[in-house]
Amino acid sequence: MKCIRRLETAIVIQSALIFLCAISVAAQGRRNRDDTRRQIANDTFRELMKVQREIHAPNPKTDEERAATLRQIREDFRTIQDVNNRMMARAWKSEKIDYDETSSMLAEINDKAVRLKNNLSLPHPEKLERQDVNAGGVKEFKSALLLMDRSLMSFVNNRIFRENVIEVNLATQATQDLENVIGFSSKLRKIAANLKTAQR
Repeated sequence: MKCIRRLETAIVIQSALIFLCAISVAAQGRRNRDDTRRQIANDTFRELMKVQREIHAPNPKTDEERAATLRQIREDFRTIQDVNNRMMARAWKSEKIDYDETSSMLAEINDKAVRLKNNLSLPHPEKLERQDVNAGGVKEFKSALLLMDRSLMSFVNNRIFRENVIEVNLATQATQDLENVIGFSSKLRKIAANLKTAQR
């Protein structure tokens, strides 16, 4: 019971951290507010590290490493959305798909998603739905991209990040969505390589 409470506390603090990061990105240019949010985020991050120590989770040892992890979370949270938006826009710009470019973007999305998973320490449910994708042509490939896009958008728009709502079910959903993004992006890269070869 004690471990569950600590885990829930960690989820609460992590949710607040990402919520503050998202606000900071949306409010660029407002220096005074950014300074205030940055201070709050730093305080929140220090508390997060304290909780992680209590549940024996790995944590940075120095203030510099803690600050670097905070910056990394903020950057990955923003970049994964930017890359996905550009990829989806280019995929629907024409009937054809640039598989090399799309594969490169999928690789970047996968890297960011894996790092977010490691840095956020979201809950690990015993059962996760394993979704698979297949595509034998451009149309099916675009449909598969849409599936990944939905999972990614569900993750970044999760209420624990956007509204700082504290619910275990929402944290579990965030885990599921992130796992979907990791799985989809990895599989779609392989599919892209096969479709590119088939075009020759």
